[in-house]
Amino acid sequence: MSSENFDVVVAGAGTAGSYISYLLAKAGFKVALLESKSGNELGVKTCGDGLGLHHVERMSRHLTPNPRVFQNKIEGVELISPDERTRLLIRGEGYVLDRFGWGKWLIEEAVRAGATLFEGHTATAPIVENGSVVGVKAVERRTGSTKEFRARVVVDSTGSAAVLRTKLSGWLISEPLHPEDVSHAYREIVYTEDEHERPQYIKIYLDMVVAPGGYWWIFPRSSTMLNVGLGIWGVLKLNPRAHYEKYILPRFKVREKYHIGGGFIPTRRPLKSLVGNGIVALGDAAAAVNPIHGGGIGQALLTAELASRTIEKAFARGDFSEDSLWEYNVAYMREWGYRQAQLDVLRLMLQTLDNDDLNFGLSRKILNEDEIYHLAAKGTDLSLLDKFKIMMQFIGRPGLLKKLSTSVQYAKEIGDLYLRYPQSKADIERWYAEVVAKYNEYREKIGLGPLP
Repeated sequence: MSSENFDVVVAGAGTAGSYISYLLAKAGFKVALLESKSGNELGVKTCGDGLGLHHVERMSRHLTPNPRVFQNKIEGVELISPDERTRLLIRGEGYVLDRFGWGKWLIEEAVRAGATLFEGHTATAPIVENGSVVGVKAVERRTGSTKEFRARVVVDSTGSAAVLRTKLSGWLISEPLHPEDVSHAYREIVYTEDEHERPQYIKIYLDMVVAPGGYWWIFPRSSTMLNVGLGIWGVLKLNPRAHYEKYILPRFKVREKYHIGGGFIPTRRPLKSLVGNGIVALGDAAAAVNPIHGGGIGQALLTAELASRTIEKAFARGDFSEDSLWEYNVAYMREWGYRQAQLDVLRLMLQTLDNDDLNFGLSRKILNEDEIYHLAAKGTDLSLLDKFKIMMQFIGRPGLLKKLSTSVQYAKEIGDLYLRYPQSKADIERWYAEVVAKYNEYREKIGLGPLP
């Protein structure tokens, strides 16, 4: 079995893996970037293709995006009720990406910065010696031969499957995903005969018949090229493609299908830990996704940036232990994890509503457009709770309003818990026990059982 040595081995050349490879290679480290795909398949990824302007601006501090990867400038989102009588316009700038072009461009930038790309190499398992990850086993698809890539730090950016971290049984980082923690998605990129109205707005359709526990979407690349798909709550064990073909596809006059694909997306609270001895997890492999809408490109960029800083410091110290890498956990929870937890609380509440609840809530504007944007993008605060308490006296569905106000209250409390994430592993179990207790208290109040 052949073996090669690097400073850092990155498994998976998606957004997170390619970006951290670029950052670390640019900083002077010897980086191996392993990717299962090869040739024209490099950079190909099934997703919604949306990216907020704020993520682009933050990335531009380190790497200026190639403007050719931005296929359509977005001015906001239309949130549409199940009966389609209510449409809330939520302002927020961003882009619909040429996702395949984006992926290829990021890989090219990583290689240009000095990373070594091993295309057609599938990471299969971490190499563990003396209680630390010291490398990755990979299979070269062309020959079927197994290779070892050894390094001081390994990065798991293998997507939702999290091929490496989930094989570290008994480690904090190995936390598995439960069916309740994921959404099953399917989407097609299609050319249509008719022009799509207002292509500068993404369309989000809430409909618990079409997309139970999720939503269906239109991400316009142009007026006649659309990314159309849906996500369904994983615990329901429904086939998203069947729902797409039954409910969504008949709405369009499709001239040609450019690409089809599906998969599963982690839509949950943050993992207990994103690090172990000699290893960090990024992007979807770290369950770093917005639990409300399933977007993960921005979080992939964020985790790559935060982890690269921690890895640089670990090399300066010559210490690659879990304790040394722990500050990546703390930084993540402070920058995004607490908001991810808040949004997860709201997700659970939304998944208990039916179409009547959604039609009522959206038509009465229980939340206005600005408040919905704030919740979806930034989390919540208690100011909304006061609004709910007042409205409960006047609107004819006090049960629904009570559920909403309860979710906002617990989102704030659970978000605050994540802001108090432990500075070291020594306090993690005590802290996590508080999180589980608070979650279970909330879940009981909205009619769900305890955390699985």
